[in-house]
Parts: sequence; C-alpha cells; structure tokens
Amino acid sequence: MAASFAATLFSSCSEERLIENPVDQFPIDQAITKESDMRSVLNGIYDQYSTSQGFGADILAFGDLISDNVFITSTNTDVAYRNTGFLNWSSDISDFAMLDELYDGIILSNLVINNNSLEETPNVINYKGEARIARALGYYYAVSYYSPNPTSGVNQEYGVPLNLGVYDPRIKLPRASVAEVYDQIVTDLTTALSTMTVESGQDKGYLSKMAARILLSRVYLTRGAAGDYQKSIDLADEAINMANPNVGVFDFVGTDPDPLADNAGSYYNYFASPDKALSANQKETVWEINMDQNPSENPGVNNALSSFYANNGSKKRFLFTDSFFKSFPTTDFRQKLFNAVGTPNEGAGVPRGVWTRKYVVGVTVGGSNAPHTQNVKVLRMSEAYLNKIEALFKLGRLPEALTQLNAFAASRKGSTYTAATLANILTERRKEFFGEGQRFFDLKRNNLGFTRSTNCYSIVCSVEPNSKLFVIPMPLREMNVNPNMEQYPDWR
Repeated sequence: MAASFAATLFSSCSEERLIENPVDQFPIDQAITKESDMRSVLNGIYDQYSTSQGFGADILAFGDLISDNVFITSTNTDVAYRNTGFLNWSSDISDFAMLDELYDGIILSNLVINNNSLEETPNVINYKGEARIARALGYYYAVSYYSPNPTSGVNQEYGVPLNLGVYDPRIKLPRASVAEVYDQIVTDLTTALSTMTVESGQDKGYLSKMAARILLSRVYLTRGAAGDYQKSIDLADEAINMANPNVGVFDFVGTDPDPLADNAGSYYNYFASPDKALSANQKETVWEINMDQNPSENPGVNNALSSFYANNGSKKRFLFTDSFFKSFPTTDFRQKLFNAVGTPNEGAGVPRGVWTRKYVVGVTVGGSNAPHTQNVKVLRMSEAYLNKIEALFKLGRLPEALTQLNAFAASRKGSTYTAATLANILTERRKEFFGEGQRFFDLKRNNLGFTRSTNCYSIVCSVEPNSKLFVIPMPLREMNVNPNMEQYPDWR
C-alpha cells in the first residue's frame, strides 16, 4: 500500500486551481491506514514544496525580483521572470503558480493533521507536528505574497482562504482576514513546538522544531501585535542557545570558541562549494530543499534556482548592481560570493551587473558529478540573530540592538554601524540574505518601498509603500471558478 500510495502522490501535482486536490487518484478517507502511509504523505508535502513553482525556484526568486536586490536585462528571454523583474504584470494575464504548490502542500498537511484512524503513538504525534509546521509555512508564504502586510492598516479583510479540513471538491472558500490567517499560523507552530518530542528529522531537508522556532520568530516580527516583538526575541534566543550555547557572539561554524575566528572558508563553501558534503545538511541550515537526483524532488537543472543565479551554467541571469557589490568591504566574507563583473551580454547596462556564487550547478555527491544543483536553503540559523536585532529596535531597545548588530557584522568582518536604525538593520539583513528571497519580505514587513536607481529596464523604477506590487493578484482561473473569491481591490 505505501509504495503505490507514494507513487500516486508524486504524480498528481495540481496545475488547475488553488484548492485542487493533489491526491485525487485515491479515496481520501482511505489514504492513511498505517504510520508508513503518514510518512509518505509528509514526503509528498516536500515534493510539492520543492518544485520550480515552489521553493525550488519561484518563491525565493520572486522575493528578490520584487525588490531592489536584482535586475534582469531586457535581453532575457524568460517571459515570466522578465515580467516579474520588470515589475510589469497584471491580474488578467499573469499567473504566479506558486500558490498552487503552497495549497497542495497545505491539503496534504491537513490529511496528516486530521487523521483519527491511527493510534497517537510517538511517531504519529511527531508526524502531525511536522505537518503543522508545513501547513504554517504554506500559509505564511501565501499570506505574505497575496495579502497586505498586517501592520499596514490597509485591506486587512483580504487574507487568503483557510482550508483546515479534508479535501472537498465542492468547496469554494472565500478569503479569511489577514489576522485570522496569522492566528492560524501561530496556532500551528506553537502546537507543533508543544507536542513534538523529536527535535529534528533525519536531515535538514525535513521541517523540525528548530524550523518552527525560526519561522515563528519571523511571524511574530511580521505580525507586530501587542507582545509579538518580545515573543520574536524569546524564540530567537531559544534557537540561539540551543544551537550555540557556548558562544555569545555569532560564530558561523558554531564550534570555534573564538567568535572572531576566520570562518571565511567555511562560509564560502557553505554557499559556493560544488561538493555537497561541504554545503548540504550543515549546522547553519535549519531547513533546505533537497536537490538530489530523485526526479520527484528535483525541478530540473534548467528550472532550479541555480539556473537564474549561478555563474557556472546559468542562462537566465539575475544580476546584482555594482553599487550593492561595492557596499561590502573586501574583508567581508560575503563579498567573496560575488563575481566582480558580468560579461557584456549578461550584464549589459551602466553600471554592469554582478552575479553571485551562492548557487552551484553540477554538485558533486559521493565523488561523482551529478546533473543536479546545490540544495536550496530556505531557513538558516543566522535569521535568529537578525530577527532578534530588528525586534529589539522595534521595542526601542536601541543600545542592545546596536551592540548585537555590530557583533553580527563583525562576525562576517563586515562594516559596523554607528546607530541602530531600521535602515542599518535592513542593510545587514540584505547583505546576509541576498539571493535567498528575503528582501521583498523585509521591505513589506516594514511598510517600505524601494527604488532601482540603476539598471532599471522597466517603466516602473520606484515602488511606493502599500503599492499593489507588494500584493500578488489572485490567479484569474481561481476567480473564474470560485464565486466566493474576491480579487485584491487594487488589482480589480
């Protein structure tokens, strides 16, 4: 049963609408009859999330494209990414398919969470906790892309649909409010943390209690309700103390008692080594997408995130501006993750674009060069430190924020700061997470716009706070089949 179940699961990805059933080739009420079935459903969640429309590419790529982080030249031939990079899309012709993958993962999570046929063994309890983390992850990215920021005070009734039950093909869910979606995310993550007895999965490709802590810290930082910033700090501290209890200042390797030790080689290899033994399943990683040779888990080299960023095989370059590259001092570990200049065809423009070495095509596994790419890092331990710094700032604890901001920057041998301003904190986040899709969320969370002062190939070069470009329109096909779905007002 389990083998055929998994085969069915992996071959039935939704391509039609938001709440499509990703497992519609077998009866839902008979899907899980033993623990191995439940494990197969959980594995199917990762399969849905790892596609090129999911965390395998789009979800993280759009986080940089809809920001001031990267640009693509007018010669780029990939229409979908060109329109996104040019900030030029509309509700009637554009379709961001990542929402399908998120809801497919959510529906599969519901199968596990709502299962009442299995005895609540330790395995089942932990599986249900893992499913809650996966569901929270799906809803967090859905509401972050398709709804307004919770602290914006604008259109808060336009969250995303909350589907928490079994799949019903007749269901036509309306949008929940933004607050309701965030409440559900918090409930799922806190429940997982309180019920799971196993701290981590077999490797960093599985969502763990640490992933729940890091994600919940970010959720509280984003929601910004009364008490949320302190909760964000508390979770960050818990994660930091568990991961690195003997070092008071961030140390990338996590084993060297000297926080100012030169970890540049380890840092570089973590992102840029073609040897998976040096980049995958590392202590710094909290959750990553396993990009191995299994076709069900690999979106394919040509569609993976590496195909847009990597400087060793990419054909669809996402380039950083020369001014961003030059904002790193030469002592900064992270500066080494750039190539100094692009070629004339790839970096056309003034100034010329710069590409990153963060993603590698053709990763070596077990001594052989395989046709796949480096694992995609989604959650990292570094975020705990930076979430805490931003939350300290928002609570007005500026001396603490400055001390920890400079400690983090010094751990990279980067530029330090004279004041704990929001601009400086977001600059450090930008330097740490460039190419990892966080810039969009940093700007949106703080109700900030952005300007592309150079290398702008679109009529849109400045985006104001609360611009409709910070809220992806609901797919037209969903609007056509669901009479209860309302389009975001600015996209009507």
